[in-house]
Amino acid sequence: MKVRLIEPAPPVMHMWSYTAYPRLGLPMIGAALKAAGHDVRIYAPKTAPIDWDDVNGADVVGLSTTTSTAPAAYAMGDDLRARGIPVVMGGSHVTFRPEEALDHADYVARGEGGEELMLELLEVLRGEREPETVRGLSFRRDGTPVHNELRPPCPDLDTLPLPDLDLIVGHEKLNSMPVMTSWGCPFACNFCSVTAMFGRKYRFRSPENVMEELRAKRPKRIFFYDDNLAADRRRLKRLLTMMIDEGIVVPWQAQMRTDVVKDAELLELMRRSGCERIALGLESLDQATLDDFEKSQTVDDIERALELLGANGIFSHGMFVVGTDADTPSSVHEIARFSLEKGVTSLMLNILTPLPGTQLYDEMAAAGRIVDHDWRNYDAQHVVFAPRRMSPRQLQRATLRAYRRFYSTHRLVAHALALHIEKTKELGWCWWFVRSWGVPKSNRLNWRRLKALAHPPAVPAPDRPPTS
Repeated sequence: MKVRLIEPAPPVMHMWSYTAYPRLGLPMIGAALKAAGHDVRIYAPKTAPIDWDDVNGADVVGLSTTTSTAPAAYAMGDDLRARGIPVVMGGSHVTFRPEEALDHADYVARGEGGEELMLELLEVLRGEREPETVRGLSFRRDGTPVHNELRPPCPDLDTLPLPDLDLIVGHEKLNSMPVMTSWGCPFACNFCSVTAMFGRKYRFRSPENVMEELRAKRPKRIFFYDDNLAADRRRLKRLLTMMIDEGIVVPWQAQMRTDVVKDAELLELMRRSGCERIALGLESLDQATLDDFEKSQTVDDIERALELLGANGIFSHGMFVVGTDADTPSSVHEIARFSLEKGVTSLMLNILTPLPGTQLYDEMAAAGRIVDHDWRNYDAQHVVFAPRRMSPRQLQRATLRAYRRFYSTHRLVAHALALHIEKTKELGWCWWFVRSWGVPKSNRLNWRRLKALAHPPAVPAPDRPPTS
């Protein structure tokens, strides 16, 4: 069958729009379909425009969604179904809101196991089985939603197909090869959809299985997509040692926790294997907030991690959540000051966002604190809820001002004069992004919407004051 898979582009420009990092669900599904003899092609943002003449000739189209891209997927689904083309949607958002998605799709793929589900769905479309037999599938029978039981979590990630990035139209534009070596997270941050989707138990690919992928693809750069690549330090040490021994020493980046710096042997292997940047989920400079997030880290841990990564020549990407119950405009500003002082290489300020499926969404919805129900704004860059200690507009402004301070003209010029080419490119993009935030019409409309909510909402103040 002719299968076309699409990952809709984010609705607005974001801090890392200059990169081309597709999610790996569709390339994994595509690999399984290709191995079964199907005609597969994937369209992803930033690589190539969607060829609608090609898509409109498909036997079935699969759309992968996040919350912010769901409206775009819904519009595509409506158009494709009007042409008589069956549509299936998958991803975290529709997993938690399948009936909403069924207004725009014939089928919804919930949870894990998308590669097996798609193979079975094609059998349904060929009349070889009934949709009720496909676990994880939602559909309508005589107008009534039917939600089949979910597939169990994959117990052995080594059995999954390797993502086939060559199926992505324009894949040659990928500036780094994405690799996922684990799923899940044992922590319980109430704002995170990872545990809601993949559970609180880590599951790992073996180092041998990861090396099989690296040998086959011979990447020039690697971005490890794991939520915490160093969750199993012994496993990571083995993987990095194998990479070094086999000469696969290329620049790589990953997400880790601050506790990675406590292992000197691991730090040395990271440096020798080509690690150039670590993204740290720092989240907050308020210790009580870190404790509420169950981060199991202190502000001292944050400072120590930044110091030791710098000493080992590894850049740091600091990721903070702003808009917590302890935050004020001044505390958001403090993040920029702290990050500059401690040598953070790049900064990401993620506005607290109540995503469907998370504990945070349920709590805020119950408290009436959600002020924007347009899914396009659920991208951690737009304020969609009522903070406790400032207005939504104050939070949006504080975030942009903190970005402006960190990505300052002075820093940009300094790196340019020092001939730091790559840093200048990155800083230049970030500098331009924060200063042109109000250019898109959607952001101008959003700013006017926030203006109508200019005064702090009538939400009880937290029981505790913020700490430094």
